[in-house]
Amino acid sequence: MAVYFCTGMLKNEALFHHYALNVPLYTHFTSPIRRYADIIVHRLLAAAIGRGPALQLPQEAIQKQADHCNDRKTASKRVQELSAELFFSVFVKECGPLESEAIVMGVLNEAFDVLVLRYGVQKRIYCNALPLQSSHFQQVGKKPELTLVWSPEHDGEEPVHQVISIFTLLEVVLKSDNVPLKYTAVLKRPGAAN
Repeated sequence: MAVYFCTGMLKNEALFHHYALNVPLYTHFTSPIRRYADIIVHRLLAAAIGRGPALQLPQEAIQKQADHCNDRKTASKRVQELSAELFFSVFVKECGPLESEAIVMGVLNEAFDVLVLRYGVQKRIYCNALPLQSSHFQQVGKKPELTLVWSPEHDGEEPVHQVISIFTLLEVVLKSDNVPLKYTAVLKRPGAAN
């Protein structure tokens, strides 16, 4: 993730490298009418090319401002994510339950993470929340794998085995919880009718 920093505080110019653009030196700024970080960058660039007065700030003070701007940027991104999550949970409560395909993104010993394709949200599904007889986690090479053994729905039926691994495609249902503004993803039983 890109961060603001005072170049005078870093002696190793290799740290100035922009990974995605693959350039050795890089700076970024936009119009300096809204963001304090952009005002500072404009002033420093103007001073560096002789088009503005030199800033009368020590490097430590500039770095402190850069750190503050980084903290605010990170906090803003987190609030944006939480806001989207809040509004989506209201959507699930008002319009749910919602069914969608999901793809497994991570496998743990008693849970797995899915990306719900229709809605672009990630949720964790816990084995203890499913009607299972058992579950078994193992590493197959470097690939984690979770085998679910579903309890039979009717007497006389055999348990259904389902293997969960990275990129497995599943059917899930998003449901509103009894807790305000929370929702869960529930895995549909294999072979269940839509």
